[in-house]
Amino acid sequence: MNEVEWYAVTPPCSHDELLAAVRVYARDLVAHHDLSVNVSDLEWSVSTRAKRRAGLLRYRDDTPLEVRLAWRLFQNQGWHAVASTVRHELAHAHLVTEHADPTHGHRFQRLSDRLDTTTHCERFTDPDWWVVCADCENRLPRYRESRLVRNPGQYACGRCGGPLTVHAPE
Repeated sequence: MNEVEWYAVTPPCSHDELLAAVRVYARDLVAHHDLSVNVSDLEWSVSTRAKRRAGLLRYRDDTPLEVRLAWRLFQNQGWHAVASTVRHELAHAHLVTEHADPTHGHRFQRLSDRLDTTTHCERFTDPDWWVVCADCENRLPRYRESRLVRNPGQYACGRCGGPLTVHAPE
C-alpha cells in the first residue's frame, strides 16, 4: 500500500474530517522530510469557492499562517490530489520560513521533486466560459465574467493577434 493511502479519506465526508486527515498527513511529511514547518501553528481551512487554485499558503513576515485547500479539488479528484497539494503548500511554507522565498523558482523545483508534487495544479473544475481565437483556435478558460468575457471584440489573441469569441462550456 502506498503511504499516501494510509491517510486517505473519501467523499462523502465533512470539511473537518478532511482537515483532520490532512493535519496528520502534514505532520508526518514534515517529520519525514525534515521541513521547518510547525503544522500545529498553521491554520488549516477549506475553500468552497476556489475553482482554479487547489491550495494557498497565507504568510506574513516570513511566517506561514494558513493553508487553504479547495473543496472542489477533493470532490472532483479525491485524496491523492489533495495530498499532492498539501505537499506543494508545505514546500512553500518551508521555503518561506528558511529563505523568505514564496516563488516556484529553483529551490521550489528541487523541493517539489523531493516531495513528489507538482509546481502547478491541473484544472479540477470546468470553466464557466472559453475564450477562443478564431484564427489559431487557442482556448483560454475563464471562471469569472471578466471584461474579456463580456467584450471579447475589444481584445486580440495573445498568441497570433486573431479575433476572440466566447463560448459556454461544451
